[in-house]
Amino acid sequence: ALLAAGCSGPRQPRDSSSAGPRKVTIGFAAPLTGENAVYGTSMRKAAQLAIDEANASAEVKRAGYRFVLRPADDRGDAKQAVNVANSLVSAGVAGVVGHFNSGCSIPASKVYHRAGIPMVSVSSNPQLTAEGFVEVNRMVAKDTEQGAAAAKLVLERLGLTRVAVVDDSTAYGAGLADEFTREFRAGGGRVVRRERVRPGRRGFAEVVGRLKAGELQAIYYGGSQAEGALIARRAEADGLDVPLVGGDMLQSDEYVKIAGASAAEGDLCTALGLPLERQPGGARFEKAFATAYAGQEPGPYDSYAYDSARVLVKAVLKAGPDREKVARAIRSTEFDGVTGRMTFDANGDTSNKAISAYKVVGGKWRPIEPLP
Repeated sequence: ALLAAGCSGPRQPRDSSSAGPRKVTIGFAAPLTGENAVYGTSMRKAAQLAIDEANASAEVKRAGYRFVLRPADDRGDAKQAVNVANSLVSAGVAGVVGHFNSGCSIPASKVYHRAGIPMVSVSSNPQLTAEGFVEVNRMVAKDTEQGAAAAKLVLERLGLTRVAVVDDSTAYGAGLADEFTREFRAGGGRVVRRERVRPGRRGFAEVVGRLKAGELQAIYYGGSQAEGALIARRAEADGLDVPLVGGDMLQSDEYVKIAGASAAEGDLCTALGLPLERQPGGARFEKAFATAYAGQEPGPYDSYAYDSARVLVKAVLKAGPDREKVARAIRSTEFDGVTGRMTFDANGDTSNKAISAYKVVGGKWRPIEPLP
C-alpha cells in the first residue's frame, strides 16, 4: 500500500506556500542505530553538510530551490530497508543517498526502480548495478575489484599462500569473500578452510578452533567490523598468531576497540577509494566537516556520502526536481568532487575505481600505498 501510494504521489515536491524557494527533498538511508551506526550517523552528517553548502550557494538560490535532507534508519536490515524505501517513496523524495549495506541496497533498489527514484550508493556488491536499473548508481568500486586487490595484497605484498576465509552471511560479506577466494586461487593461493558466521554472533571459540587446524598463514574475513574484531580477539586468545585481512568495513576505530589493540595490531583491510588526505578535495572537506561538527573527524565513507548528495543536487539543477528526469540526468552529470572526477557508466558504476589498503599500526588504521 505504501508503494502504491508512493507511485501515485507528488513527483515534484513543493512547499505548501507558493512564496519562497521550492523545496526539494533528498532522502538518506543508512544504519543510524545498531552495530553499523558508526558509519551511517557520520555519513548522514556529511550528506547534510553537502545540502547546507548547496543551499548557501548562489547557483541554488538563483534556481529558486531549497534542498532538505530526509534521513531514515534502515538498521542495516534488509526488511527494514524495504520499509524505509517505501516511506521515502511516499514522502516524494527526488532522490536517495544510500543505502550503506549491500544487503539493504539491493532489495531497496527494486522499490526505487518501480517508483522511478534515483539512488546513489556506496554499496559494493556487483548485483546492485547488474539489474540494469537506470535509477541505481554506485559511487565506489565493486567487490570484484576489491576482492582482486585483497588477493593481490595477501599474495604479493604479504607473500602468503595459505588462508582461511570467513564471511558473515550478508550480501556484502559473502560476496566479498567469494571474490577474494576466486582471485586468490587464480593467483596460486590455497584456501585451507571456509567458514560462515551469522551477524550478531559473539562467541567464536569453535570457529577459531577449526581455523587453527588448517595450518593457515592468514584469515580473510568478509563482513562488518564487530564480528571480524571478535574473531581477531579470539584468535589471539587461542594462540593463533596470524593477521586478519578484510574489506572496507573493518576500517573503523570500533574494530580496534572491540578486538583490542594487541589483537588488532598488524591486521589489514582494503578500502574503497583513496585515503581522505589523498582525495583531491580531501583537505577542504575535512576542514569543512570539522567546522560544522565541533572538530569531529570524518569517517571512511563520509566524503562519498557528501559527493553522493552533491550528485543529486547537480542533477536536480540540470533537470529540475522531477525524479525520473533526475535519474536520467545523473548518468550525464560530471564534476570534480572531493573523491575525484565524478562520472558514471551505462550501468551506473563509477569510473573512480581506486582501492586502498590499511594496516593497524600502534592501535590505528594507517594507509599503505594505494592498490591498482
